[in-house]
Amino acid sequence: MSNEVKKYNWFYEDGKYTLLEYLTELRDLINSPVTQMQECDGDLFMSEYQKLVTASYKLSNLVDQIKKEQGE
Repeated sequence: MSNEVKKYNWFYEDGKYTLLEYLTELRDLINSPVTQMQECDGDLFMSEYQKLVTASYKLSNLVDQIKKEQGE
């Protein structure tokens, strides 16, 4: 068994993030807009929504990478 740490792609096949690093980046991407959306409304709402859309794509990408790795 290899001691190599699996890396995941944040951007197209960059392979720079461990699972923990990826999830930490994703958490940070989600926390900021959710907090802002709880505290305000109106003008800032759409930019925070865009951050959540990006986080959704990143999460889907991670799930696809893990499924591919596991042969699903």
